[in-house]
Amino acid sequence: MNALSDDAAVVFSLRKPVTDIVLDDLRCRVVAAVDGGIRSIVVDIDDVGVLDTPVISTLVMLLREARARDASVKLRAGRRRILETLRITALDKVFTIDVVEERSVPLPAKAARPKVGRFVAAFAAGALAISTLLGTPAYAQNETSPEDLVRAVIAQNAEMQSYQAQVSVDFKLRSFPYASQHLDGTTYFKRPDNFEVVFEKVPSYAKGFEKLYSDIDDPTSWSKRFDLSLAGTRSIAGHHDVVVRLVQKVRGQIDHEDVAIDPIAGRIDAMSWSYYNGGTISMTQEFQRVGAFTVLAKQHATIKIPFVHASADAVYRNYRTNVAIDDSVFTRNKHE
Repeated sequence: MNALSDDAAVVFSLRKPVTDIVLDDLRCRVVAAVDGGIRSIVVDIDDVGVLDTPVISTLVMLLREARARDASVKLRAGRRRILETLRITALDKVFTIDVVEERSVPLPAKAARPKVGRFVAAFAAGALAISTLLGTPAYAQNETSPEDLVRAVIAQNAEMQSYQAQVSVDFKLRSFPYASQHLDGTTYFKRPDNFEVVFEKVPSYAKGFEKLYSDIDDPTSWSKRFDLSLAGTRSIAGHHDVVVRLVQKVRGQIDHEDVAIDPIAGRIDAMSWSYYNGGTISMTQEFQRVGAFTVLAKQHATIKIPFVHASADAVYRNYRTNVAIDDSVFTRNKHE
């Protein structure tokens, strides 16, 4: 296995025979490259021979570990057999595929037409590997459960029992009276389903905005409060997210919410709220590593509701994880 520089990316070539030792070496090399500051990894799999379960499992694991460190993993291939396997296993929906010109290598007559059985085996291997690593079925919209995707988000930081962090928000009215407001506050979380954001000195026109921030990061209660369904996919930062639509079981002011979930990293990249009065709020999120956990780093929100056009940028810092938090901090009844 070789590692080559390809502009800003590092290319690793995976060639047969592929053994457990070779796959372990690939994992170590990729993680070391990402930890060393490389943001783009390319794995050339054109000469791997067969994309079996160990190979697919390793590739999906590499992608998950890279995204947790804000890096990317692409696959490079040109052989029709490899590209077809990527397609039928739905890995071409999970990875960005760098398709190159097929290498001119003569194949034996028996291998000129791949057998259906091999494709079936490859699909089973891909589905098993992805479902094992993600806790969800293979990445095909008609096979993905919205409940499983939400559970994957909840399980992302399984060892985190609580956290407390500082949050600062710069709020700007883009319509009259064109005011700006800097908000400072504290965000709290405690398992199983307690989440709260407390801002200091919130002006009257931003009260609804404070309520929004108290709702966005509590997926543990979604199944109780909403009917969940799939609403397509969305491309974010070079990868595909699955969109889960949330419709309130008890009708309120919101027609529906759309949540874009990265099925590999198990995190929410974007959210949007659509109101019955025509208003919309859209938000994107960035993440950071704090010890063993992946937590919010930044959020950007665009708010367009009747008579109000605004934007908000939030920054999260000074996380304290697995700390004691008094239950009086939370007002759970506001969601009921």
